[in-house]
Parts: sequence; C-alpha cells; structure tokens
Amino acid sequence: MSFRWNPQFPSERAAYEPLSLWFYFLLYVIVEGCALVMVVPDLPKHGSIPWDTVLRYAVALPFFCWLMLSCTAHWFSYDIPATQAAEHNSERWHQMTRWQQQSRSGMAVLDSVILTPEPDLAERMLALEGTPPENPGRVMALGDIVAADDGSRLTRLLDALLAPLAARLAQAAKGESFEIVIQCDHEALSSEVQEAWSRLELPGKPVVRWLDNTRSPGFADMWFESETRRYWYEQDRTPKYRLMMAWHLNKSGPDAEHKDSEAAVALLLGSRELMSGKPDLKHQAWLLRQITGDADRVDESLALLLKAGQVPAERIRHFWYSRLKGLAQHATLGAIRESGLKLQAHALDPAIGPQAPVARWVIQALAAKMAYFGQGPQLIALPHELGVALNLVVKEPAPVDVPWKEEYDYFRVLGPEFGALTSFWIVSMLLSPDKGWSSTDTLVTCLIILLIVVFFFLRHRGLFSRMVESTMDFVASMIG
Repeated sequence: MSFRWNPQFPSERAAYEPLSLWFYFLLYVIVEGCALVMVVPDLPKHGSIPWDTVLRYAVALPFFCWLMLSCTAHWFSYDIPATQAAEHNSERWHQMTRWQQQSRSGMAVLDSVILTPEPDLAERMLALEGTPPENPGRVMALGDIVAADDGSRLTRLLDALLAPLAARLAQAAKGESFEIVIQCDHEALSSEVQEAWSRLELPGKPVVRWLDNTRSPGFADMWFESETRRYWYEQDRTPKYRLMMAWHLNKSGPDAEHKDSEAAVALLLGSRELMSGKPDLKHQAWLLRQITGDADRVDESLALLLKAGQVPAERIRHFWYSRLKGLAQHATLGAIRESGLKLQAHALDPAIGPQAPVARWVIQALAAKMAYFGQGPQLIALPHELGVALNLVVKEPAPVDVPWKEEYDYFRVLGPEFGALTSFWIVSMLLSPDKGWSSTDTLVTCLIILLIVVFFFLRHRGLFSRMVESTMDFVASMIG
C-alpha cells in the first residue's frame, strides 16, 4: 500500500460537560417528595410506626429510584456523547500520530565509505575545505583504484569499500539480521563481494542480494517481496543491518566507450526497529521517506514534503541534485525558488562529470556526511521512474507533535448503565409482592444480567473485535 502524503483527517469533536450537581439534588428532592406523598398518608395515625415500611418505601425505594434516574440521565446527557467524542478524538490522534511516524520513518546511516574522482568531495562542495571542484562534461575515473594481481579493478574497489567498515561490519554480522545489497550491472558480481568479505576475514557468510540499476528503493519501503508480513502480529522481516554497496566502473580497452564518471559507495544502514531498540547507537544521519511524482508537478511534491514536517523547513539549508535533465531539472529548480527556502544548491554532475545510476547512493552518502558534520538537514532531488524523487537527509527527524488532551482519556470499564440496571433490579426487588424468591424475580434477574453483558460489549466494541480478529488470524496461521 502506497503512502499518502495528503491524508484528510476528521475534525476534532468538542468536549462535553456533565450535568450540574444541582440537577441531581433537585431530582432527589422531587423523587423523595413523591415517595413521601405516597407513603405518609397510609401510615397509621395512632399506635407504633411501621418502620420497615417507612425504610422500604420512603427511604430505600426513592433512593434507588433516584440513583436509577440519575445514572440514566448521566448516561444519555454526558457519558454517551463524551465516550463517542473521546473514541473519535483518540482515533483521530492515533491516525495523525501514525501518519507522522510513517512520514518521518526511514533508515539510519551508521557509517559510509565514498569513493569519487575528486577527494573530500562533500566538504569541498559546501566550501568547508578547499575549493569546489568543477568538471562539467568530463568523464572521470577513480585514479586510486588500480588493477589487482588478477587484472581486476573491481577486486581493489570492493576491498576499498569494505576495509574502512570492517570493525562495524564484524559487529553487525554477529547477529542474525544482516545482509548485503549490491546495485550494479550484473547479479553475478555477488560472488565477488563474498570473496572480498572472505579476504578481510569478516565473520560468517552474509546473504548478498542484488538490485538492478533501474530500481530506486524507498528508504521507508520494503525492498524485496520476502520482507512482506502476512499477519499483523508477525515480526518485521527487514534486516536490522543492511550494507548497501553500489558502484560504476568503466570498461577498459581501446574500444570501450566511457559515458559516465566512475564512483562507488558503501553505506551501513540501520533499520527503524534497530534504532528504536538502540536509540544511542552511533549514526551519521537518517535517510527519510521520499516522495515521488511527475516532473511537471514537482512543486506540489515539494510542498507536501515540507508540510509533512519531517524537519522544520527553515532549518533546511542545502539542496543536492544529480542526473536531472530537461523538464525534471528546470521544474525542480523552479520549485525550489518558488518554495521560499533559502538553499545552497549543489549539483553533482558539474563537479565530477556525468553520473551513472550509482549517483543515487553517492549523493545520499554525501548529504548524510554533511548532516553529520553539523550542516543541517539536506534536501535531495533525483530522477525516478515516476518523474522526480525528493527526500530529506537529517541528523534526527522531528518528533511526533500531535498534542494529547485530557478529555481523550475518558474511558469507563463499567459505565452509568451498569448503575442504572443494578438500581432497576433493586427497585424491582423492593416492589416485588412475593414474600420469597419467585420465577418473576428469576426472569428479571436474568434479563438484567443479559443487558449488563450486552452493554459491556457495546462499550468495549474494539476489544471484542480485536479478540475476534486475533482468533481468526491465529486459526488461519495454523491452517496455513
């Protein structure tokens, strides 16, 4: 199910106030007065007073009649509308909270290695060190990656990507929730990654999965079908640790045509589940949920992204983009100008030449590094099969900020209907003409118990429905 960036939440219902205590006092006076009017004239004018009759019909009976009427009045005038308002507002709060949590979900960048033709690329592009590189139209190579003894540059490249991360990879691989994902030209290169893992003497033999270069996986989405949960109570199947590796090496030889610059990147990513369980785990930044849309409507996509409040918009200071062409580039730059954001733009292509699909990960790693260096949230724009993809890279996403109000907590395990039904049963027993227990008393008692059970389940509809749903899911899982 795709994420909705523009949900329509129901409006909040106003809180209700209970009836005044004076109402219940006046009601008691009326009921007691009526009881006295009916009892006192029948009392003997001479002799002893039948106190059992007085206590029964002038004290106990009017009291429980008043209690029954008071509970009924409170039930209809306050409890029912207050319960409905609390359930509505509570569900609205949960909907808004879940949406904010989902809109601000993503993956944490625990560490990264970036190999580009220009050294210290991120620092130079933000003018933190040196001068920004300028290589428009120039196809550049990774000069430090030379051929190994077997003549393969890929061997040296993989070693250069994995070696700086060896300590953290060894720690991550010790658990049972770690995998490597590569995005390159051929799936067969998975074996090269396994060999590089063995050369560095890293523990275990991790699963290596492949994505072709046309895939642009979302940071808050499932990457593979095997991660789908069949039932809501199943654990999240997304690996807690995921090493994302992507690269582009040009072919060697006199006849090889070089269209794009070389680059490579490795990002050690932590899932949302991992970070919630280990909130103090050291990380560089978060890659937050991306929004995609048609190139000619990128202004709407940007407005929705900023409205979601992943971070305060005024804190965004840097904008990265790469591989945008024609309408996509002009519409994106125009949307940035019209948004009112005061951003410094950083284009990857003029800095290190034409870019291959690996740029989608290189630019995320560069932005994450700069967020880690205290340069604030970073906005990124990349081409996507649907048009343009926008996402934010932040040190920490904004917390959920939907306020909870005290009246949302209104909840009664046993409501005033329980008091009204119980009082009605006592009144019926006090008015019963039979000296002992009769079949009428049994019928009334059974009816009252039935009504109490019915009203209990009506009050706790959610609990009952969840019990039924859980039972059905369990039976379905047992059947297979």
